[in-house]
Amino acid sequence: MSKSPVQLSDGLVKKTEKVLHLLEARQKENERLKTLVNQLKNRVEELESANKVLEDQYKNLRIARAVSGDSESNLALKLRINELVREIDKCIALLNR
Repeated sequence: MSKSPVQLSDGLVKKTEKVLHLLEARQKENERLKTLVNQLKNRVEELESANKVLEDQYKNLRIARAVSGDSESNLALKLRINELVREIDKCIALLNR
């Protein structure tokens, strides 16, 4: 038994409405996920910044300990000083451009 044009039209309308509803739901989910991604990116940046601060504090602590003592610490101090000098040289090179 074949369907009448009205039945076909009604079926098409219902399917179209269903597709539009699914599209709207996916768009909302997409927006929610974009917001979540942005929040997570911000959190990663915060953690990276905090990590950098902690790394600097750790290096400074190692330097402070190095000043107080043994030959291994003196080597660490020399390495840190060399690292700082290289960073300063890079900054000077950038300023001279």
